Amino acid sequence: MEERAQRISNLFNDINGWVIAEIAVSILLVWAFIKATQKLLPWVSEFLPAKLRHLTLNSVPVLRVLALLFLFVWIVPLIFNITLQNFVFIAGALSVAVGFAVKDLASSVIAGFVALFEKPYRLGDWIKIGNDYGEVITIGMRAVQIRTPDDNVVTISHDRIWTENVLNANDGFGTLMCVATFNIAHNQDVGDVVVLLETVGKTSPYLNLDRDVIVVAENTAFCTVYKLKAYPFEPRNQFAFITDMTERGNAALRVAGISAASVPEDLFSESIRS
Repeated sequence: MEERAQRISNLFNDINGWVIAEIAVSILLVWAFIKATQKLLPWVSEFLPAKLRHLTLNSVPVLRVLALLFLFVWIVPLIFNITLQNFVFIAGALSVAVGFAVKDLASSVIAGFVALFEKPYRLGDWIKIGNDYGEVITIGMRAVQIRTPDDNVVTISHDRIWTENVLNANDGFGTLMCVATFNIAHNQDVGDVVVLLETVGKTSPYLNLDRDVIVVAENTAFCTVYKLKAYPFEPRNQFAFITDMTERGNAALRVAGISAASVPEDLFSESIRS
């Protein structure tokens, strides 16, 4: 028993007032650094071009991890007498208890480290996990937060990447594809509709001129579906861009005398009865 108590006492260094003060100052400085980067860098990024903005935002979680690692490396030798024997003793004593206590938390933290390097999402990306779609606004050690188009903030644990697909609309780039859909009757000339919709996309004030405008046509049982695909200048403009293309596209089709598809009366009547 005395030998065990002696081994435990040998794990710790002598803690005096100077050591406590050094630990407190270290924690305070790292906390201030993390808070400053979380506030300052997103503010600075708003004045930068889209590509530089994403790089600046992505540096926030990296700097936070580096700061915490620095704090850990700095404080541990102040408290513990680091030797190989002591390390093995501590690891053996804590591994089982801590493993069961923080199993889910550890899975999320490990997934967070994996996400930091594999980058399935970054700050500023527009992602969809499960039924939640929005812009990544925070990447923490345990979870990622996204802001949805309805201005809701959703917190999603990192360990969801083990079991679910992550849809990333822009993948670190400054723009993403937007699609406006038009259902046109079969008796219209496909070439005319394609040219008209391409013109609508190319004249949008939200268009990124560096990317192509594409129109894809597909036959269905009751109509021809046209998808106008284009890229906005900013990912945040995606919903205004889709609305603009839809509104001006419908107006251009009406002016050109191109008829929209209508649901057959028998199908409409059947849906009412059901």
